[in-house]
Amino acid sequence: MIDPIAISVRLLQATSISDDSIFFDLTKPKYKSIDYYRIACHILFNCKRCGNCCTTSYPIRLNYKDIVRIAKYQKIPANKAIKKYAIPDPEKTGIWKFKHVMPCKFYDAKLKSCRIYLERPWSCRIFPFLGIYDTEDAIKINKSCPGSLETASILTEALKKVSSEPLSCSCSKEEAKKAKEWFRASLKETKKF
Repeated sequence: MIDPIAISVRLLQATSISDDSIFFDLTKPKYKSIDYYRIACHILFNCKRCGNCCTTSYPIRLNYKDIVRIAKYQKIPANKAIKKYAIPDPEKTGIWKFKHVMPCKFYDAKLKSCRIYLERPWSCRIFPFLGIYDTEDAIKINKSCPGSLETASILTEALKKVSSEPLSCSCSKEEAKKAKEWFRASLKETKKF
């Protein structure tokens, strides 16, 4: 079980000092505080398996890495996966979207789950808190997703509790760096994202 209090403590540590003050390596992405909040939401998120995202989301966008993962999972070449599942997205250069949507071609209505869950596109991985990391200034919660509403409530309550404790928001630069690295590792390593 994931402890919202522990996540909140790390979140306050990670957001206490900007990435610019911690990471000097130009190859590392610099995240804003909101990105750490978004990652915390994803860590705490518990899908209710309502199927709303898989049956009503449009468009479901794909980048080339998504196509390669899906192709590998389907045991077909990437160019065949593009022909079979994708069309170019006229709004975004170098991006595709699924041909068949609403419901998604990979949604299994009987099981209420995704048949390619571990290989699902990035746009599905960041749902329901939407946004591409380091590009938006707010977490966008999808109101049709009961899991996102629950997560927002859990994180808000945990942050209130932690923030009310004395010295909860102070930490050293090293603690802030460790917290930031923990969130980055969570984003990178878990199949949930």
